[in-house]
Amino acid sequence: MSVEVVGDSPTPTPATTTTGMRPVTVRTLVVAGILILTALAVTLMLRMVADTILLLLVAIVFAEGIRPLVVRVERLRVPKVAAILVVYVFLLAVLAGIVVVLVAPVVGEVQALIASFPRYQHDISNAFKQAESSLHLSADLGTQVAGSLNTAKDILLTVGGYMLSAVVDFVIVLLLGFLWLTSSDRLKAFVVDLFHPRQQHLAADVISEMGSRMGGYLQATAFNMVVVGVATGLAAWGLGLPGPLLLGILAGTASAVPLIGPFVGAVPTVLLGFTIGPFYPLIVALVIVVIQLIDANFVLPQVMNRVVSLPALAVVLALLMGGAVAGIIGALVAIPLAAAAHVLIVSVVVPAIHHTQGRNGQVTSA
Repeated sequence: MSVEVVGDSPTPTPATTTTGMRPVTVRTLVVAGILILTALAVTLMLRMVADTILLLLVAIVFAEGIRPLVVRVERLRVPKVAAILVVYVFLLAVLAGIVVVLVAPVVGEVQALIASFPRYQHDISNAFKQAESSLHLSADLGTQVAGSLNTAKDILLTVGGYMLSAVVDFVIVLLLGFLWLTSSDRLKAFVVDLFHPRQQHLAADVISEMGSRMGGYLQATAFNMVVVGVATGLAAWGLGLPGPLLLGILAGTASAVPLIGPFVGAVPTVLLGFTIGPFYPLIVALVIVVIQLIDANFVLPQVMNRVVSLPALAVVLALLMGGAVAGIIGALVAIPLAAAAHVLIVSVVVPAIHHTQGRNGQVTSA
């Protein structure tokens, strides 16, 4: 450290290196270390609570999806908490009614499929062998498919072990959704109050629109599940496949999973086509492809565009990023989150940028 003499009192000045740069002090190293440790701690904490955050996001989407029903009940001069309970009871009653109506035939079809599984496995294996013989193929596909079916059977039998976890998550989502509906109005008022009085109206509109987009995604997805499930079940029944009701439920449920859901839901339907003939799955696959194309090009765009209003590129990118970060659940919540972000960008960020540029005209929609 050098000393500069000013008058009679020496004043210390920071030492510099030969290159003119000040050396790194111990204090700087300590601060940098604390920041790095804090960042690592926050990252670790987020990873530990990632499942809880995902459940919260699913609960918010669910709550915003049923909010219109709650509002309608409230218009009958019913208190908010009572209105939420009424909607919950109604939805659970509808779900219970569906289960009661479908449980007997579904259980019957499952038992029939399990009892006939060895015969179906034999028929599918023979169908592949006949196809190999007709096409003069040397690969022993029949044996490989038989082994794959054994593995698939073991997987299906262990699915029940995950049902308890799914039920627990469902109850948690219901609880979090109830708490969100009861407290979101106060939270919205608190957030809006943080803004300047001239901006509070815009903030309230943006928050409401974000919730509407997220809830609309749930409504559109539920409608699409019903359409795909009914169409697939009727097609399976018309094609003479075993367990058409079960196949429709599987296809409808799988359609809720973006990207891979339609393919996963079609696999059991196509495989059961081998129980009728070696080339019958081609007919089944053609019918399923037609259903999926109609759904993907007419039904889904219509119901989604009305509530989500996202560009196709944004949808694909959201699904890819959501799936990469958190798997299937990440893909499920990716689109509603992207829709909320789209509202924020179009309504707040873009106008702010235009204002700084002196362009206060109407915003071009993305």
